Amino acid sequence: MSAGALDPRLREELAAFVHAEAELLDEGRFEDWLELFADDGIYWVPAVPGQEDPLNTISIFYEDKDIMAIRIRRMSHPANLAQSPFPRTSHLLGRIRIEEAEGGVYEVGSRMQVVEYREGDGQRVFAGKCRHTLRREGEALKIVLKRVDLVNCDAPHTFITVPL
Repeated sequence: MSAGALDPRLREELAAFVHAEAELLDEGRFEDWLELFADDGIYWVPAVPGQEDPLNTISIFYEDKDIMAIRIRRMSHPANLAQSPFPRTSHLLGRIRIEEAEGGVYEVGSRMQVVEYREGDGQRVFAGKCRHTLRREGEALKIVLKRVDLVNCDAPHTFITVPL
């Protein structure tokens, strides 16, 4: 099925899903965010423009659901003094488009800007493009792959705490 032939209600559902995901991150609801991922879901932030291989090239993040769960537990642990105070974020999404739709798997592309603020450290801005590969599992949509291509992926970055 081509993207142009998608039912308008499905287009709306897919766009609402990626907006809801961003809202969970901004609200610090990381366990709920993790539940949006399929059991085989991957979160990937390449470190090289146009990177095609996450396994043989270094990435900023390349995490399966188990690794994401460990990171979330560490972030929220009371002894995590390195992340105190915890940063606040605001995700802004735009130019959402459905790029492909095949057999219940949907490719949703968007542009994003994330502002991260932590008292004492100031503010950082991340910008780039996102690609969500979504699959329907029962009644729910699940993230099979979330890829974030930062505009400055090959620049030095200090620790990125909150998922983009």
